[in-house]
Amino acid sequence: MNFTLLLFLAVVLTGLIWLVDLLVLRRRRAAEQHESLVVDYARSFFPVLLIVFLIRAFLFEPFKIPSGSMIPTLRVGDFVLVNKYSLGLRLPLIHTQLTQGGPVQAGDVMVFRYPKDPREDYIKRVIGLPGDTIEVKGNDLYINGKLIPQKYVGPFTYHTHEGYAIPTKEYQQELGGHTFHIIEFDTPEAQMDFGPYKVPPHCYFMMGDDRDNSNDSRFWGCVPEQNIVGKAMFVWFSWDANDWAIRWNQIGRSLD
Repeated sequence: MNFTLLLFLAVVLTGLIWLVDLLVLRRRRAAEQHESLVVDYARSFFPVLLIVFLIRAFLFEPFKIPSGSMIPTLRVGDFVLVNKYSLGLRLPLIHTQLTQGGPVQAGDVMVFRYPKDPREDYIKRVIGLPGDTIEVKGNDLYINGKLIPQKYVGPFTYHTHEGYAIPTKEYQQELGGHTFHIIEFDTPEAQMDFGPYKVPPHCYFMMGDDRDNSNDSRFWGCVPEQNIVGKAMFVWFSWDANDWAIRWNQIGRSLD
């Protein structure tokens, strides 16, 4: 059961308790009697829970980075704020579109419901828009037959969960007005060819910035428009569980 559903049920339960007391129980109570502890808690928590639910459902939602697929942009333990209203308002839980928002753009970092299991949220970068043809040859990315250039930045040390340090290479890439960094292992066994693949209507092709270590659209297909949760805006907190330390250099990183 996801957090949004739990929060919704909590809002409904506390709201019903407060409403029943207001309309029924309060009239039957003697003037000198106090309301029960349950009613007192429900009346106190209902407005707080309602505000939190509305903010999470329609405006902003926090998201914790669960894997290293977006290294070097995002690290495991980063907490990002997701903008949900910029793409249009949707009803929570059933995800029905209410208003039309701005378009998804290539290069955006998006949180979405994993197509194979919508109970899971993933975060990747938008590489292909509807109608685009995507092809990967080794470490080269082609969109509509055009090679997307990448500029070598320097060596990058990749730290695994087990504590191993693996040398990789860091590159700078530009897409859709976004400038970002990616890493590649640059070894034949880590590379893979993909495509050409034409992105269907109302669907988006996603890839991780850790190009050779990302479970993304190359393996399970595109992300339907209705699965998009929102656009990641910035890192508001970062915790390194291996070193038990706050990563101050990550906090405040913009993803626009």
